[in-house]
Amino acid sequence: MKSIRFFIKRLLWTLGKLCRQRSLLAGLAFLCLFLPLTLGTAAQQVLSKGVDFSGIHLVITAPEGDALPQLLERYLGQMQDVRAYCTVEAMEERAALQALEDGSATAVLRLPPDFLQGILDGTNPDVQVVVGGDQPLESLLTLWVGQSLSDLLAAVQAGIYTVLEEYASSPPAGLSRDQVVQSINLKYVNWTLNRNSLFRIREISPSGVLPVKEHYALCLLAYFSLALAPLFAPLYREDCLRFQRRLRAVGRSAFGGYAASVLASALVLLFLLVPGLWVVAGRLSLPLLLTALVWALFGAVFGAFCCLLTGSTAGCGVLTFLLSLLWLTLAGGILPPTLLPPVLQKLSVTSPVSWLMKLAGGAMGYDTDSHVLLLGAALTVMAAVSLGLYCRHLGERGSEE
Repeated sequence: MKSIRFFIKRLLWTLGKLCRQRSLLAGLAFLCLFLPLTLGTAAQQVLSKGVDFSGIHLVITAPEGDALPQLLERYLGQMQDVRAYCTVEAMEERAALQALEDGSATAVLRLPPDFLQGILDGTNPDVQVVVGGDQPLESLLTLWVGQSLSDLLAAVQAGIYTVLEEYASSPPAGLSRDQVVQSINLKYVNWTLNRNSLFRIREISPSGVLPVKEHYALCLLAYFSLALAPLFAPLYREDCLRFQRRLRAVGRSAFGGYAASVLASALVLLFLLVPGLWVVAGRLSLPLLLTALVWALFGAVFGAFCCLLTGSTAGCGVLTFLLSLLWLTLAGGILPPTLLPPVLQKLSVTSPVSWLMKLAGGAMGYDTDSHVLLLGAALTVMAAVSLGLYCRHLGERGSEE
């Protein structure tokens, strides 16, 4: 019983060391409330509205007397998915280039002579796409559309030639080659025009399971819980360790001092994190309070690990900033997870910011992946290493004295 009372006094003394930084704690509380919510709302607005894009105006031109541009303008204009982002217009070459120069056209598609016949006989004559340099987004989209059309045309031709090869190997009675060519071309034209029925459209959120606002707010809040490690540096400086060394000399364990420092740090973090999680979730519940407790404990152990590993406030600040920023990036707190390169998407499972964010998302009722085992393993390893460093610091200084 006396040991418990002494530990509580030890904890209160340690907590008092941290609470002397009142103005700093007040500023951090404001940041934990203000920044995650406002930046999460800003990210939601940016990713919901997207960029200003008015569509592509594609001008098709061909040698004089060729009616193919007018046919393409007619049929492509009837395709709903193309019409959603692209306006097609047939025009003479000189007028088309003039339209591109004055900015009324996004790109000019030059068709070579006998282009349609070349498609039918398999020679596939090259076409030219002329784009302007002052519209990079539209030019990139035009390139993507052109590549997609080329892939579609290659697939259609492969199917047509496969049918014709089968016909040549064993022609059915009463069916001429011209009839086969006409029928299979019409069939593929029909499939191409109605290709939307061949695909299943699925909307993907840029932030995954969590809504954009909650995703960014929780990411930033988790980032702050880790980046605040230098706040706990006074508990691991020489003046505080000297006091703990004296207690150890009269029979008090080093583990008690380490536990008091970690718990005091966790209480401070809990004071900062509970209002932040409350504001993000819009309500306070028991799972959310338990999540805040886990966040605070993880941040406190991480702070002890960094402070004891580096041995100085400056070194701790550099280490925590670099690690926290890296973990924030891997968790999709800067770029949305769906826009990260595939390699970084696979590495996101190693990010503590991602673990903490998904733990809070589950407490808020979202179906997020659980990384409790990874979180617990990392917490155990950091606690063991930091406790060893704490004991070594006490022992080294004690032997010198």
